[in-house]
Amino acid sequence: MKTYLGLMEKVLDAYTLEHIRSYTKSVEENMIEEHGFPRLCANIGILVSNGRKTELKDDFIRMMDLCCSQIPFAKAKNGRHVGNDFSVKEIVLCLLEAEKSGMFDKDLTDKWRNDLAKINPYKTYSEIAPVPAAPVGNWAEFAAVSEQLRKYAGIGDESEFIENQTASQMFSYDKNGMYRDPNEPIVYDLVTRLQAAAKLYFGYNGKYRTELEENFLRSADLTLFMQSSTGEIPYGGRSNQFLHNEAFYAALCEFYADFFKKRGDMEKAGWYKYAAKKAVDYIIPWLEREKITHIKNNYPTDSGYGCEGYAYFDKYMVTTGSWLYLAYAMCDDTIEAVEPPAKYRNFVAETSEHFHKVFLRYGDLYAEYDTNADYHYDATGLGRIHKRGVPSVICLSTPITAHPNYKTENENPGNLSICAGVKINDGFIYGCDGNITYNLANKHLTDKYAYIEFECSQNGQYLYTEICKICDNGIEITVKSDTECRILFPVFFTDGATKTDITESSHKITISCYGYNCIYSTDSEINTERKEYYNRNGGYYAYYACGNNSVSLKITL
Repeated sequence: MKTYLGLMEKVLDAYTLEHIRSYTKSVEENMIEEHGFPRLCANIGILVSNGRKTELKDDFIRMMDLCCSQIPFAKAKNGRHVGNDFSVKEIVLCLLEAEKSGMFDKDLTDKWRNDLAKINPYKTYSEIAPVPAAPVGNWAEFAAVSEQLRKYAGIGDESEFIENQTASQMFSYDKNGMYRDPNEPIVYDLVTRLQAAAKLYFGYNGKYRTELEENFLRSADLTLFMQSSTGEIPYGGRSNQFLHNEAFYAALCEFYADFFKKRGDMEKAGWYKYAAKKAVDYIIPWLEREKITHIKNNYPTDSGYGCEGYAYFDKYMVTTGSWLYLAYAMCDDTIEAVEPPAKYRNFVAETSEHFHKVFLRYGDLYAEYDTNADYHYDATGLGRIHKRGVPSVICLSTPITAHPNYKTENENPGNLSICAGVKINDGFIYGCDGNITYNLANKHLTDKYAYIEFECSQNGQYLYTEICKICDNGIEITVKSDTECRILFPVFFTDGATKTDITESSHKITISCYGYNCIYSTDSEINTERKEYYNRNGGYYAYYACGNNSVSLKITL
């Protein structure tokens, strides 16, 4: 448990005292305008209450006074949503820690309680489910768990509101118990399931408890399969590639560990404890750097590189700490982390058609396909290859889209993933361009490799077969077609600070950085247009291996 608090402290180290006080002054002058400030307040208060960062005690009291007094009225006074759906849970959890610590006068904590008791959920929150319930967005779940926390803390009991908000969310789970936000971004599957998990953990026992528990059982295996060999959540959609991604994954796995322990299955509980540890182990090096960023690149924080407009530092850096606290709150240290059995280390796994993902792992190597990408953020094809112990960006962590809904250094000349291209008339058509249908025609697993085979078509007409095979010594992509064909692949050249060394010949490309190599090799010829492409992690060149009716590319990390 202390690990989570220690990492929260490192997250807070990214904020200077000057920054914290300037942020506080802006809220005093303009009221709460979004949920970054309450999250920062809660993180400071939780740390202070646990004997850490105690020099910030007075600053915390000033911030907590603002949050508790303003949250019930901020939406009405600002005339728009201010993130209360997210904030109330954070502030209540902080209040409980402050009360437990005995470090604050009871008159003060009672005042905070009395202020929070003024919340009218129908006026405070933004996403109010209709009656009878109908499908609404994931903010309704955040509001539901915020009210469940108020109920848990004895500050209010809006059970009818909680129940209707929960009912509105039950329309959005797929057959695997994954949460379907619009366009199925993977972050909002995981983070919305985490809100439902917290609601259960903190005492929800309403009409939908059994159904929620069944969803967690259905999604349990996929939750393990989707974690890459480096400890990361899948790519895909909005709010991806931020440090808070692995923080909320760790929190969700802490819930699963507790969930299975309560069912008497200590073996499974240990698996999720192990997955939580892997996610945390991934975060630690990012938080130990001299210059901490909230997104997985090394561009200056104020550049906004890789970020959506809403995903700025003040909001999303501290969000990492918020999810680490939820992991701390649900952590049971009596559960021993146990590496899952072989079927979770070597596998081929599919999501439902709604999330259109295929995950492969064999040993230390991991691959992720998206067969129907959201082109606001991603591209169809093989969008990720990770190897345990190797920096994930050196090959590819997330594909590249021509028109991303996040900031990049320059405009992209097109889409880019690891994918096939076949000659049609006088030009080439590529799997990453969004007009190819991927049909998983074959998959199997042996004691020596994991294998999948796609039959790819356009408008019902077969074009080519794409094969991905993972074994101990690397990943091999093979394309077979009745015409000239290619395999398109990215060559990493910068993370915003580091420039890679690229050595190339007609049959091999080697990318060297951070003391590691990514090697692409083929018996065919390799070519490049040397155009620059950018995703959230940095910059890549596009290369391709070409052949007549078939071509293979081997990738070694």
